[in-house]
Amino acid sequence: MEPRLTKAFQKIKYSADSDLPENIWQFIVRREKHLTLIKLWSFVAMGIFSFIGLIPVFVMLLSDLKRSGFYEYFSLTFSSSGSLIAYWKDFILLLGESLPVVSLIATLTLIFIFFLSLKYTMRQIIKGQLSLTF
Repeated sequence: MEPRLTKAFQKIKYSADSDLPENIWQFIVRREKHLTLIKLWSFVAMGIFSFIGLIPVFVMLLSDLKRSGFYEYFSLTFSSSGSLIAYWKDFILLLGESLPVVSLIATLTLIFIFFLSLKYTMRQIIKGQLSLTF
């Protein structure tokens, strides 16, 4: 049975389409461009949402700073320097305790996400321009 199969396969020669490598390459290029656009728009959307979310979180941080008395404690650094030098350890602890930590973390997280998405958006734009030159 095997000799007949080998004879049959030898008689039938597979000839690939002459445009097949070019078609495969075009498909790969289109897929890379499509993935680059998807990544670009997802990073743009993430940056816009984080920037929009930054506005109410920043307002919340400012109101929490006013309620906690951080401004009043911080203004002591510019008013009475003699007592500040004597009690600097207590003063730093007082400033640390009066900081609204949750609002500060939320604000810094959104700023970090915004700049990270901006960085990746720029990378995708550069990568998109480079892949267009193939």
